[in-house]
Amino acid sequence: MPDDYTTYLRSAHWLTMRRVALDRAGHRCQVCGTVERLEVHHNTYDPYHEAIYDLVVLCVECHARYHGKVHQ
Repeated sequence: MPDDYTTYLRSAHWLTMRRVALDRAGHRCQVCGTVERLEVHHNTYDPYHEAIYDLVVLCVECHARYHGKVHQ
């Protein structure tokens, strides 16, 4: 992951977008419904320009499956 993307994930803008996405999803994974270990997935990667509907709340396990990875 590029350093600029890591920096973006620490920005006030991203933290606000993340909070809005989590609030919109009721702080639950939008696939399995768990409230544990949530992440916000980008459907598109256009930092500072993503729309709220491009963000999906997923738990770590569902996020890994989405990317074709097995989470341990």
